[in-house]
Amino acid sequence: MRNFSVMAALILAAVFSVFAQTAATPDFSGTWALNVAKSTLPKDSTVKSSTLAIENKKGSVVMHFKTDGKKSTETYTPDGQKHVSASVGKSQLMSVANWRDGKLVIESTLDLGIPNMVVTGLKPIVDTWSLSADGRTLTHEADDHKETYIYDKQ
Repeated sequence: MRNFSVMAALILAAVFSVFAQTAATPDFSGTWALNVAKSTLPKDSTVKSSTLAIENKKGSVVMHFKTDGKKSTETYTPDGQKHVSASVGKSQLMSVANWRDGKLVIESTLDLGIPNMVVTGLKPIVDTWSLSADGRTLTHEADDHKETYIYDKQ
């Protein structure tokens, strides 16, 4: 009887764990337009328009940016492991992504791809993505929350 009780408790814990993870991972999928008026952009920003198309693919969040006509793609796998999220030439953006309290938190560092060159003392850039309760507004807080990008669902 004791083994049955222990087994039942373990099964319930696993089921609740799955529900807790599901609730903590909102779906950012869709097309989003930057609301420049509501955003807090860097002082030297020249951004006039930006759209963002987000897809969920095999456990990864794929972000396709189009900013003032220039396109880029970043891919994040929220599993707590370091992954390449973007590449330009030999340089790679290395990121660790996690879901925390319903927000996607990404810590990134740049690997310049230059042999025998090690840059130390730099702290990672932290980006936090969150979805409004109604699912119509996506907020991206960047660089320790000094910049805030507000996207409206299209």
